[in-house]
Amino acid sequence: MKVRLLFLCSFLLLPMDLRGAEVPEPTLPPVFVTSTRTETPLQQVTTSASVVTTKDIQDQQAELVLETLRRVPGVDVVQSGSNGTNATIFIRGSESDHVLVLVDGVEVNSTTLGAFNFAHLTTDNIERIEVLRGAGGTLYGSQAIGGVINIITKKGQGPLEAGLSLEGGNGWTNRQALTLKGAAGNLGYSFSGSHLASQGFRSVNDDYRNLASSGRLDYQATEDAKLTGIFQFIKTNVGLFNNNNFASQPDPNAREAGTQYLAKGEWQQKILPNWDYRISGSMFKEHFTDTDDVDSCVFFDSPCDFSRTHDIFRTRIDTGELQTNYRFKDWSTTTFGSQYQRRSADTSGGIDKAIRNLSYYLQEQLQFLDERLITVSGIRLDDNQSFGTAWTPSFSTAYLFRETGTKIKAGYAKGFKAPTLNDLFFPPAFGCPAFGNPNLKPERSWELNTGVEQDLLTERVKVGVTYFHREVKDLIEGQPIPGDPLGCFRAQNVGTARFDGVEWDMSIKLLTSLDLKANYTYLDWDTADGRLPRRSRNRGNVTLNYVHEKWNVNLSANLVGRRDDFRAASPFGDITKPGYAIFNLASYYTLPWRVPAVKDLTLFGRVENLFNRKYEEIDGFRARPLNFSIGVRSTFGS
Repeated sequence: MKVRLLFLCSFLLLPMDLRGAEVPEPTLPPVFVTSTRTETPLQQVTTSASVVTTKDIQDQQAELVLETLRRVPGVDVVQSGSNGTNATIFIRGSESDHVLVLVDGVEVNSTTLGAFNFAHLTTDNIERIEVLRGAGGTLYGSQAIGGVINIITKKGQGPLEAGLSLEGGNGWTNRQALTLKGAAGNLGYSFSGSHLASQGFRSVNDDYRNLASSGRLDYQATEDAKLTGIFQFIKTNVGLFNNNNFASQPDPNAREAGTQYLAKGEWQQKILPNWDYRISGSMFKEHFTDTDDVDSCVFFDSPCDFSRTHDIFRTRIDTGELQTNYRFKDWSTTTFGSQYQRRSADTSGGIDKAIRNLSYYLQEQLQFLDERLITVSGIRLDDNQSFGTAWTPSFSTAYLFRETGTKIKAGYAKGFKAPTLNDLFFPPAFGCPAFGNPNLKPERSWELNTGVEQDLLTERVKVGVTYFHREVKDLIEGQPIPGDPLGCFRAQNVGTARFDGVEWDMSIKLLTSLDLKANYTYLDWDTADGRLPRRSRNRGNVTLNYVHEKWNVNLSANLVGRRDDFRAASPFGDITKPGYAIFNLASYYTLPWRVPAVKDLTLFGRVENLFNRKYEEIDGFRARPLNFSIGVRSTFGS
């Protein structure tokens, strides 16, 4: 209680003279790349899109990308306990492996599980995060049924600037980060490195280590040509305290160690003023090792015995891509692209396979009536080694009523999700035949979206409402093998699912220095058993952000309603988890001191789960209690 009072006082009992607040410097309107693969002003995007900016990340003092995604409409973030434990994303009720995740356009989804684990991705060196809700299949193919999340790194420009931040908090949590960016002649550079460590909040085996680095080089070879190189490396080690949840006891020694590597090279060039192309090659590789000293008396009614498990998972995605854009005057942009991709996995469980996919996409963007009417249509062909071909068309349109600040939009899209390597090739285990089924078809979807966005009071108030409908068929699920005495399962195409929902979001400039943002999503569904685990019918977020000269205070509430889940321990079965509301507080203050070679010196801090709410995002996996950190950040440069 004393800790909470201390932080509330240090964050809130400070001068807040509203009348003397300075007007923030104007910022450029955000652009959105993910929806069309070309830079498009957010106001002209015809689909459901959100952008998390550098300022949003700074205001929230977010260390991990998953923290920022909790505030995006239609997005559910579910984590199984403390820092480093598995964290998945659901968009508009989709499965987690129906969300395509990109880092600078490079796919990072697991080739074995299909989903991306957000537990380890830090916010270092991130310029913005683009979230496309639905409608991603035409440009991105498999995995984009629910949507696309694209994390875009910073470009180096201007004079040399270095940054250093140090912070610490409860649970022996500490973090150090170093950044370096700028330009030398035609070369722009941006680098970051960070170390995050925590002893966690459980009695044993809850510690976490994260060592991350990121870099980007942009070389302007000629006035019309640029060469870009991007890399990312993450090394982690986490204690899996909850590994024995099914046995209702902590696991004292289960651990997961992992490394992730990402590399991309890209060449962009203008052939003519209205015609450009880019060609790129990329690689994303993961290597995870799970270890555990297993006590067999936990599982069987027999004398206690210990054996050590050692599971290795190596996955890789190699991609080559060509895209060209032709602009005819100011009202037409034609985009054509081709992509070759190879997904592979090598696991100690017996999978050593690779699947190739060759795709082509064509898109046409048109603007009429003085850029008031915007249409985007496209089609994609995927030729997959495992199941053959898949066509995914889409069409969306928007009309801008500039006089009233109104935008109406609507769209239709198809999508598909290819079977994972686990779905296709998971080998026999524990006396059961193979779970994998090489004859699987892809899951297929279609969706409708319609919405309106409205500016009021000279853009001091912005309101948006979107309705969506999506249907998915040929869902891949494990089904009992007929006549098998052990009750074993095999992957099969069975069932359909229907999702309907409404997304509402609003931003209000209450005062010159005080902003309010809020969003709410209602989700309805129809599945084979009428349940949708870990996704709520009602969820929302409210954020207040206050700026006074060099001071910023950010208070947010994350609201999640009741949701279905599976009981983690015996007796197993379906349960309903209660809803919860979690409050987070963050603040920073730029000191007025003037030090040679130091551009600014900033104190910052945050409190997560401000009121120490006891809750679980997954049954049996208690979420983190109140945790806080305080730090200092300095920027060096001319």
